[in-house]
Amino acid sequence: MNRVVAEAVSGFLIANCSPRQLQYFLGPSIERYVQWAKKNAIQPVIENVLGSNAKVVWLTEKRTDRVLFFVHGGGYMTPFVDNMIEYCPGLRKALLKQTGGEQDFGIAALVYTIYPATFPTQLTEFTLALTQMITSGVSPENIILIGDSAGANLIIQLITHTLRPVPDIPPSPFVAIDVIDVPRRRLGGIILVSPWISLGTPAPSYAQNTKYDFLTAGPLTRWGSYYMNGVEPSHVPWVKPLSSSLYKGIEMLVSRVLITAGSRECLRDDAINLFGMVEELQIPQEKLDITLDIEEGGIHEDAILDIESPQKPGGGLSEATMRQVHWIREAFEAAS
Repeated sequence: MNRVVAEAVSGFLIANCSPRQLQYFLGPSIERYVQWAKKNAIQPVIENVLGSNAKVVWLTEKRTDRVLFFVHGGGYMTPFVDNMIEYCPGLRKALLKQTGGEQDFGIAALVYTIYPATFPTQLTEFTLALTQMITSGVSPENIILIGDSAGANLIIQLITHTLRPVPDIPPSPFVAIDVIDVPRRRLGGIILVSPWISLGTPAPSYAQNTKYDFLTAGPLTRWGSYYMNGVEPSHVPWVKPLSSSLYKGIEMLVSRVLITAGSRECLRDDAINLFGMVEELQIPQEKLDITLDIEEGGIHEDAILDIESPQKPGGGLSEATMRQVHWIREAFEAAS
C-alpha cells in the first residue's frame, strides 16, 4: 500500500472509530497472524502462555539462541495488525542482507489481552511469557525486547515491575533469578519505538505535531483515558513512571537501550522525557549504554511504516530504520 494512503486510512479509522469498532473491523490477533503466516508460507507456531489468556507467536522458526521478542502497540485498544507483524521480519531481512545471511535470529511476539482489560492484565501476561521463554532455554542475554507505542509502555511496565515489584502479580523472571541466588544475567537489549508514557495526559508535542502525525492528539488522549480509568491509583506509577527514581537500578536489568521517535510525532516528548529521566540517574556508560534517536521529520512508528511502504528508490529502508538494524546487530554480537 502507498504510504500516503496507509497513513490517511490509519488516521481516519483511529480518529473516527471506537475501540470496539476497531477491534471488530480488524479482527482477532491470532486470525491476523495465521493469515499473515499463510500468505508468507510460514508454518504458524502458537504457544499458550501458561496461567493466562496470552499467547506467544513465532514470526520465524522457533529458536533458542537469539530471540527478538516483539510487543505490539495499538494503544492497548487494537490487535496485532499486519504492518506490526511485518515490522520485525523486515528488520531481520535487512540484517540478513547486510551480513550475507551470517547473522540471524528468531522473532517471537506477544499476543496479549487488549481493552477493556487494563493494568495489570497485560503486565501479568508479559511477565509470564518472558518467564516461560527463559525457562524453555533462552538465555536472557540472548533476548532483545522491542516494543512500539503501547508495546513500549508494556516493556517499561516490566522494567519498573522488576525494580519495584507490583504486589499480587507474578514476579519478574529477573527478580526470581536473584531469589534463588543465581548470578543475575541481563537482557541483551531493549528497543522502545515511539514509547507512550503520557497516557491520558497530553504532552506539548501533542499540540505541536498533531497536524503532521496520523496518530493525533485526540485519539491518544482518549485511549490513554480509557486505559487509565481502569487502573487503581496505587498502580499508576507502574503505568506512567514519570520519576527518574522509578528507573533506579535499570542497569541491573539491561546494558543497552535504544529509544526512537520522530521529530513530527505527537509522542516525541514522551521519548525525550523517558530518556531524560534515565539520564538523570547518571549511570556510567559502561553499565548502561542508552541512546535517543529522534528522526528528523519522522512521525509515529516511522520505521514500521517504512518497512510496510519503503520510500527510497528500489525499496531501500530509511537511515533511521537502518540504525535500528545496526543496533540489533551490535547488541547480538555483544552478547555472543
